[in-house]
Amino acid sequence: MDGKQDLRFGELVVDFANAPTPEEAGSAFVRGAAKAFGYGSKFLRNALDRYPTLKRFEGALQADDRELVGLLLEERRLLSVINNLPCNIVLASYECDQARVLLFRVQPLEPKWDCENPYEEDEVRIAVGAEGKAWLDEVAEMFDDRAPLAQEMDEVKERLLDCLEAYVGLGDRILSIRRSIPPEKAHEAQKWAAYYSRIEAEQEVLAELLERWREVLGEIVRAEDLPRNQALLDLLAVYNVVNRRELAVGEDGTLFEKPLFEERYFIERAGLADEYYHNVLVYGFVEFLRVAGNRKRLRRCPACSAFFIGGRTGRRQRDAGRAARQRRIGRSGESDRAGRGAGESPQPRGKTELSAASGHGYDPCRHQRPHPDARRAVADFDDLPVPVRGDDPLRKRERGCRVRCNP
Repeated sequence: MDGKQDLRFGELVVDFANAPTPEEAGSAFVRGAAKAFGYGSKFLRNALDRYPTLKRFEGALQADDRELVGLLLEERRLLSVINNLPCNIVLASYECDQARVLLFRVQPLEPKWDCENPYEEDEVRIAVGAEGKAWLDEVAEMFDDRAPLAQEMDEVKERLLDCLEAYVGLGDRILSIRRSIPPEKAHEAQKWAAYYSRIEAEQEVLAELLERWREVLGEIVRAEDLPRNQALLDLLAVYNVVNRRELAVGEDGTLFEKPLFEERYFIERAGLADEYYHNVLVYGFVEFLRVAGNRKRLRRCPACSAFFIGGRTGRRQRDAGRAARQRRIGRSGESDRAGRGAGESPQPRGKTELSAASGHGYDPCRHQRPHPDARRAVADFDDLPVPVRGDDPLRKRERGCRVRCNP
């Protein structure tokens, strides 16, 4: 690891946690990974081009496909609502193009011990028909016979019937559009709807990861007893599983260690979405913490709650400050000598020539910094702005983290 790679790993995690939206968190993850692992601009361009975002989806979807894709997405949403109701009945399918039949799967309330599988689900088919809403009465009757007998199930039944009616109506509209366009266009719309659902599901994972990592970083910043900090111990458990090095044989016959996360890992996006992000973040954060002093550099802004990595502390910083002061003193001495001219002797610091108007000589009070209370009184009396130094405690402005406060 070079001298700054640990900081790049830390910036990868901090930028991800500071992202305002899941979509921006995904882009920050790709950019931070490219910088931390030292991949070039070509890799970053390819990875961002292949990264699925809603913005890219909206820009690529053609205008004549939007209506059908929107209906397909609404159909998926309604199906998800129906199958997530708190009851033992789920909608398996709806054949809207031919028989117009709803297929339900019902989980038995009690085990059927006379069957080979006592918990096998029952299948119930209900024909929708060409006209009318008689099928809704059949669904309600099935619900009363097979759903649990509880008072709160009446609300579930009403919700189920409303969603089913809307679902069947959407199916009819989708079927009408599909019959009026070529099959290729209908298939393309199905692919676009599946692509959108994939983006939506991934952003749900990202939203959960954002919350989790903000909590983890907050605990690490506040932690006083790191050896017993459960958040850090959980990260180390994942790190020890992820950090498995592999050896390979090169073209010249020599053995070499393969990179832990190769470029194709970020371009092909293999594995589950949660693991895809979380494993890299865990590895980068632990590598950042392995460098002595980095844990103290991880901070959280009290004004905006953003995380940031502070500057280095210790002997190097003290030496740099001392050298800066010496340079300022040297420049001040050169300007004094240039102002006096040749042959003039230096004047004592703080003394001035006699003033003919006042009749007084050197006044030490004119060259002393006034007391803060006195300066406040003068400002209140004259009602004029008073110049205040940046380090004055009376007017000291809180300097933010430069992430959100003062970017």
